[in-house]
Amino acid sequence: MGPLPVAVLLLAISSPQAGSVREAARLYAFSCASCHGARAQGSAVAPPLAGKSAVDVHFMLDTGRMPAPAPGSNGVSHPPAFTEAQIDELVRYVVGLSPSPVDASLPTVRPGNPTRGRKLFAANCAQCHGAAADGASVGSQDVAPSLSGVSSLQIAEAVRVGPGVMPRFDPRVLSATDVDDIAGYVTLVQQHSGATDANAGGVPLAHAGPVAEGFVAWLFGMGALVLFVRSVGAAGREE
Repeated sequence: MGPLPVAVLLLAISSPQAGSVREAARLYAFSCASCHGARAQGSAVAPPLAGKSAVDVHFMLDTGRMPAPAPGSNGVSHPPAFTEAQIDELVRYVVGLSPSPVDASLPTVRPGNPTRGRKLFAANCAQCHGAAADGASVGSQDVAPSLSGVSSLQIAEAVRVGPGVMPRFDPRVLSATDVDDIAGYVTLVQQHSGATDANAGGVPLAHAGPVAEGFVAWLFGMGALVLFVRSVGAAGREE
């Protein structure tokens, strides 16, 4: 078979797929290579990305944890620095840098059973993220973030990735159906807690605000005081 015509070669080089690879390589070189290495081999300030699954890479980019503002500061989510299309291209590019085959698939989240998801969330997630998924401190300087505004895909990815101090849940522990149900419950909590409304502060159950919560505390306190005074008066009359 003879050499390919120049026109065919130019067509291959200028194909949309080749353009996507070039764009992903440019984004990686500009935003990732300084810490993770030109071939994703890692460095003294960042771990290797070669060998990471697509879920690991996608989660860090989709939640805005990467690119990190400084080495070691990737624990808090931010709005993503890239578009969805750019994230997909970067994920494919990084997965392609792995010297051995890795899982290139992402979770597929389907509508789940929120009632069953509530039980699963209480057993596996509420200890850190709180009963209302508002987040809480988990000791030292570690914080389990609020799940307000978190997408179902990000929930599913976090279950498999185990970011920060969160454990990584194997499919044998939480199946795909379990994850669907947990995501369904969290979505329901977001809808009923006014996740998109203004937060008045206060106790992270309804965010009614310190004034309303203070009134309730005062009401209960005064009621307890009245009962105490009445009990003292009754005891005095009996004597």
